[in-house]
Amino acid sequence: MPPKPKLTKEAILSAALDLVREEGTDAVNARNVAKKLNCSTQPIFSHFASMEELKAAVQAQAEQLYNTAMMDGLQNSGEGFLGMGLAYIRFARTEKRLFQLLFMSGAFQQEKAAEIAGTTEGDEEIIRMIARMAGLSRDQAQRLYSGIWFTTHGIASLLATNGSTMDDAEANRILRDVYKGILISLKQESEDTSP
Repeated sequence: MPPKPKLTKEAILSAALDLVREEGTDAVNARNVAKKLNCSTQPIFSHFASMEELKAAVQAQAEQLYNTAMMDGLQNSGEGFLGMGLAYIRFARTEKRLFQLLFMSGAFQQEKAAEIAGTTEGDEEIIRMIARMAGLSRDQAQRLYSGIWFTTHGIASLLATNGSTMDDAEANRILRDVYKGILISLKQESEDTSP
């Protein structure tokens, strides 16, 4: 009989990621991952020193999937910055439990609105793009980004918890309205403070 193929680190990570997608983060334990792979727990601990290390790898993989979706929305949607917001909403709709892991758990904590926009990898590039496209200062662009982000996150959170069935067309309309409203407010504020 040929030797049984060994499980790779990638296969274990994939099984753990699938568990999160199917049952949530609480389902990721050695017994459940082993059951999913139809093996003992030994191969898991030959590749990962602890379950915490495996869970950190799952989080990193979820972040990579999220970042890929965001860049695709930004670059390939034809909507620019709003395409990124729609991609965020779509990610919450299609990857509910990964979205919950990334954005609705203790792993995601900021105290102030300003900390939301400008602290994540790639944010500065987006803020500069918004400033350039909308004719805003960097601080105004960050405020616009924060306002859109909160709206987007609210819609996405509703979708990720099955609290809404909003489709892309409705989400697009809402994001455009909020974008325009904040932009008008920021421009009015600039006019009011001009000499």
